[in-house]
Amino acid sequence: MRAQNPKRVRDALAEGTRLLARAGVETPRRDAELLLSHALGRPRTWLFAHPDEVLPLAAWERYREALERRARGEPPAYILGEWEFYGVSLTVTPDVLVPRPETELLVDLALDYLQPPTRSGRVADVGTGSGAIALAVALRRPRVHVWATDISARALRVARHNVRCHRVSDRVHLVQADVLTPLIGPFDLILANLPYVALEEAHVVDSRVTAFEPPEAVWGGPHGTVYIERLLRQVPGRLAPGGVALLEIGYRQAQRVLHLAESLVPRFPARVHPDPAGHPRVVELRRPNG
Repeated sequence: MRAQNPKRVRDALAEGTRLLARAGVETPRRDAELLLSHALGRPRTWLFAHPDEVLPLAAWERYREALERRARGEPPAYILGEWEFYGVSLTVTPDVLVPRPETELLVDLALDYLQPPTRSGRVADVGTGSGAIALAVALRRPRVHVWATDISARALRVARHNVRCHRVSDRVHLVQADVLTPLIGPFDLILANLPYVALEEAHVVDSRVTAFEPPEAVWGGPHGTVYIERLLRQVPGRLAPGGVALLEIGYRQAQRVLHLAESLVPRFPARVHPDPAGHPRVVELRRPNG
């Protein structure tokens, strides 16, 4: 894309959309709008209200560079340096996985369990990454304390920044840990969005994920359940009576994870929750009272 000034908003969006569509981006118009609003430092709604506004040359150059990065497959969250998850604005870097819409089901179920909204409780968020799940829960349940773990020090730096920005450092406690070690518990609720992409399915995984997102946040071993199994072994000693564990899974992993749960936590009834597309997405384990 050559700089041809004056460039109007409507023309910049049209050119950007065509470029991204040719590159195979799934949502070319949306992404062009996101990148242009970021380059201008304006909300997306401003673009619609000012289609004939002329872009400053510096903004055009920022937009063009961002489009080229997106056309190469880089996630828009990394280009923008921020992303929204469950209504929470997050700083996002290549040190963390980009929060996915399907993970919002995990938060929905967590908030349903933590009723009424004034309820207190102890929650563990395992594999917190950017802190997306921990923050979504803590900001909507003001009496809950969340212990958020990640094995990656780089990811925890991002999470710490987000926790401070949202002013919940007194209730979201970040711990560098392998799954739940060294946390003791008991926890009323354990949440986990651990790496679950199977190495045996590497040939069908979107190459843009493997090229840009941190591999330690993507791959879950040969069958995708290495970390899930590790967590399941720790659940009985960490979950309070009547407590619930919610584990996000790959849509082909339900039977494997249920089999692991039956073997490792046989006294905890298990069920599977589908996502809006109907795919198995979250496994729930409930510890009996008493």
